[in-house]
Amino acid sequence: MRKYGDKGDDGRVPGGAPHLIGGGHPGTPMQDDGPTYGVGAGGRPLWSERDRDAERIRALLRRAGCGGFIISSGEAGLFLVTCVDPYPVAVGRIGTAVRVLTRAGMAVAPRGADTRTLQVRVTT
Repeated sequence: MRKYGDKGDDGRVPGGAPHLIGGGHPGTPMQDDGPTYGVGAGGRPLWSERDRDAERIRALLRRAGCGGFIISSGEAGLFLVTCVDPYPVAVGRIGTAVRVLTRAGMAVAPRGADTRTLQVRVTT
C-alpha cells in the first residue's frame, strides 16, 4: 500500500500537482525557486536580466555617492536614469553619474533637452 508522498513507477507523487514536483509544465517556476539573479539592495528581487542590469546601475551610483536617482526602463533596451534632486545639486550628480557609468563600460547619453535624465545602455 502506498503512502502519501511515495513516488509511483513514473517518479511522480500520486495526487501531486505537476508544477510543484517538476513535471508536466516546462517553464513553470517551482514553488521554492527564488529570483533568477538573486536579490538587490533592500531585498529587491532580480527576476530578469533587465532587473539585474538596473541593479548594477543603482549599485554603481550608490558606491559613487550619487543618491537621488530613479532607474526605469526606456525604449529599445535603454534605461532612463533620472536625478530627482534640486537643480543645482542635480547638475553635479549628473556629471558624476556619466563618469561612473562610462568607466563601467556603459553607453551614456543625455535624453534630449531633459537635463536631469540620461539614457544608459549596459554594454558589458
